[in-house]
Amino acid sequence: MVKRHLPLNAMARSAIPGLLLLTSTAAQSAGFFLIEQSVSSMGTAYANGSAGIDDASTIFFNPASMTRLAGQHASGGIHVVYSQVDIDAEAKYNDNLPPPLAGTSIEGKKKTNADLLAAVPHGGYSHQLNDRTWLGITINGPFGLKTKYDDNDWVGRYHALRGELRTYNINPAIAFKFNDKASVGFGISAMYGDGDLTNDVDVGLLVPPGPPLNGGPGTYDGRAQLDGDDWGWGWNAGILLEPNEDTRFGLHYRSKVDLELEGDAKLGSDIPGVSFKEDAELDITMPDSLSLSAWHAVTDKLALMADVTWMNWSEVEEIRVKRENGVRLSEWEWDDTVRVAVGGSYQFDSKWQFRGGVAWDETPTPNDRLRTPYVPDEDRIWLTLGANYRFSKNLSLDVGYAHLFVDDPEIKNGVDAHDPTTGATEGVHLLDAEYDASVDMLSVQVNWAFD
Repeated sequence: MVKRHLPLNAMARSAIPGLLLLTSTAAQSAGFFLIEQSVSSMGTAYANGSAGIDDASTIFFNPASMTRLAGQHASGGIHVVYSQVDIDAEAKYNDNLPPPLAGTSIEGKKKTNADLLAAVPHGGYSHQLNDRTWLGITINGPFGLKTKYDDNDWVGRYHALRGELRTYNINPAIAFKFNDKASVGFGISAMYGDGDLTNDVDVGLLVPPGPPLNGGPGTYDGRAQLDGDDWGWGWNAGILLEPNEDTRFGLHYRSKVDLELEGDAKLGSDIPGVSFKEDAELDITMPDSLSLSAWHAVTDKLALMADVTWMNWSEVEEIRVKRENGVRLSEWEWDDTVRVAVGGSYQFDSKWQFRGGVAWDETPTPNDRLRTPYVPDEDRIWLTLGANYRFSKNLSLDVGYAHLFVDDPEIKNGVDAHDPTTGATEGVHLLDAEYDASVDMLSVQVNWAFD
């Protein structure tokens, strides 16, 4: 019975880093955080972040910055993301297993890809009540990842095949302006998460060789799947300081959100007595973050900006998987990360503003041994360009382009081969994989201002 339930535990552990998926294997931001909540800010690599953006998308990055928006403002945008991911992998059975299984190669395709085209939408609205008070709301997906390996028979199929999990975040906010130099803001996050994750299971290991089934390693594959959904709650708060009309500083904190994804864990197989379906719950924390941004007008046309954002990935210390046969704990060993960005904007004339930026985004994965094929994450460099065109006093359009140079991720010796706490056969399948990944992003956003 231990072996019968083990594949679902293995699947859950491998999939956990990618909870709340929306984008691609080569995720835009390190880990599974999605910073893509503003097209206007993307043009500067999000360097202006909490220091204030000139449209309603600013609410996500710092609700206090609403006080810079007179009247009513609305923004809606979408990021179209293309991830190109080529994989060269080898897989084998654990060397510590008894002969003849020890060190035997796992059959399947060694070369595959996980190319994906995905979209990340967002929207926001702000309303000035009076000279001191603003209300606003944003709707977006702040965490996410999507993984899909093209070949069902690739050698890493026992570790990961497909995963698509999403977050939907509703964030009402309020802002107060103390004076011309200081504002504060506060918001509540209602976050919904759902998704499913799939990998194959080496069911042949459960079947003895010889008639009638002629089992053995690699002779039969089953299909394991975990799905669930849940609502979670959090909050965010920020400060905006404007010592003079040419300089701004913003500080923004977003709290963690705990999610308990309730759904089903199941294993499908042609082998009698192996298939099952049961209730399951997977508990995970979306980490908190802290951002500090600065903006300065060098001239009446040129502005420079910078941002530093810290993500508390070490908050996710353990993953709790609850099934009918009890609770399983899996250790989580990601590190905290820092994202650093610098950028600039140039007001060419009354119609056009042009933008550019660069950012370094750090992976939370500490080493190749702990990297999972559901989130083959690595450090990346952002290069971005953007522009705003103003059709009228009330209507403008933002466009942006980003290319992400991703360090080549590697997976060594499988995700769980070193962890004896997860079960007797957890480390049966070992995976060594090399990834060649890059990301391109094209984005557009429409902004309305109402008197």
